[in-house]
Amino acid sequence: MPSQDKEYRFVPQVSAAIVTSDLNIRKDAPASSGKVIKEAAPGMPLRYIGYIVDGESVAGISKWFLTPEGDFFWSGNVKAEGVDVAHVFNKRVLGKPLDTLICTQRFGERPAFYASLGSPKGHNGMDLRTKQANGDWTVPVYAAMKGAVSEVDENMWNGKFIRIDHPSGYQTVYLHLSETTIEAGQEVASGQKIGLSGNSGGASEAPHLHFGYRPIKFEKDNGTMGYIDPAPYFIDEIKYLT
Repeated sequence: MPSQDKEYRFVPQVSAAIVTSDLNIRKDAPASSGKVIKEAAPGMPLRYIGYIVDGESVAGISKWFLTPEGDFFWSGNVKAEGVDVAHVFNKRVLGKPLDTLICTQRFGERPAFYASLGSPKGHNGMDLRTKQANGDWTVPVYAAMKGAVSEVDENMWNGKFIRIDHPSGYQTVYLHLSETTIEAGQEVASGQKIGLSGNSGGASEAPHLHFGYRPIKFEKDNGTMGYIDPAPYFIDEIKYLT
């Protein structure tokens, strides 16, 4: 094992972890004294080939992962359980939450407006058009990936909404619905109908679907409530109106 001054107990295991808070990748030893060679942001997947069980204890946690390059990262700022390696390293993983993807408001837009709603770095998701040529704006909404429904609820700003946790370590959220057709605790398949679009909630300015994407263990102070831009992760092409 790579070590400067001691022998460490190493457990071989090939998998990946999802970064949940800003994390330093270090060389030389599984300790904060190791030289920082790279920084990893929340949501980034990191491969590892095993872990050290007796590295430096940080906040009571002494487990450190070993990368294929021979570097180390602390386990306290990652999620390693239940990560689907093939899934997270295929960047385009999101199916279509609507039959047609037409974006009416991008991620990060209008920061001055959204700061009052707790998202100072702007819009924390992607707004998708639901209005059809016949004037109807109530259309089927689908799960973008397989997963477990963690929340089906309604509140003042989001209206009726659904949150789904996915095996990749990420979650998707669907806001401003007119109807939900699934329940919390239910397993859903990618592409399964979960509800109907609508215009519910005080944050909705017109009928649409607000789609959000973030790590399950998210960084709450990232300026967008832990959410990240979902655009690069969609399998299908998105048409933009702005």
